Amino acid sequence: MSTAPSGPRGPYARSAERRRSIARAVLDTVLEEGHERVTTAGIARRVGTSEATALYHFPTKEHLLVAALELSDEEAGLRPFTADPGMDLEDLRGFVETTMERTHIMRLHTVLLGRATSPGHPAQEFITRHHRSAVEHFTGVVRHRQRAGTAHPGLDPAAVARQFVAAWDGLQAQWLLDPSFDFGEDLVQIFRRLTGQNWMEGRAALLDPAAGL
Repeated sequence: MSTAPSGPRGPYARSAERRRSIARAVLDTVLEEGHERVTTAGIARRVGTSEATALYHFPTKEHLLVAALELSDEEAGLRPFTADPGMDLEDLRGFVETTMERTHIMRLHTVLLGRATSPGHPAQEFITRHHRSAVEHFTGVVRHRQRAGTAHPGLDPAAVARQFVAAWDGLQAQWLLDPSFDFGEDLVQIFRRLTGQNWMEGRAALLDPAAGL
């Protein structure tokens, strides 16, 4: 009895492996030196291939930078904190603090976010997919927290998620320009306000004063 192949073979597998090795080299370069230092010639040297081969897989520097962000997302995962309503927002703060250690990636994401608004830009599909995934994730988080009584039940979870993702992007850009404030703390407070958590806690304290003791 024949069985379906488990994955790409032959030239397809080699091509996928080559693309990943190039993306790995770009991501490492960004982490070490910043996206401004990425060049197709430099990446080709780092991988040990020709510049023509690198350009065959990624025709422009912008394509290389998108590949680096895709690999970074894949490795980091979009799980700032789980959808478990019992999880503390300190998990979100911790995720942000870890992200802040990769300043070059934050800067590259912010740069490509702006460029992706141009129709046909190589980053457009990735940024759209990234935001959609983030909004879907936080929509689930808000729904769970509504059921747990830590988010206002009258809010539209998807609308709150969109607003939170937008606030994250905007606050990140501000922090890159002026890192004098606590990015993680500000983001946690934004989440609390957008989800109505402050109001829910105040209401609970009024209804059951002993709970606040």
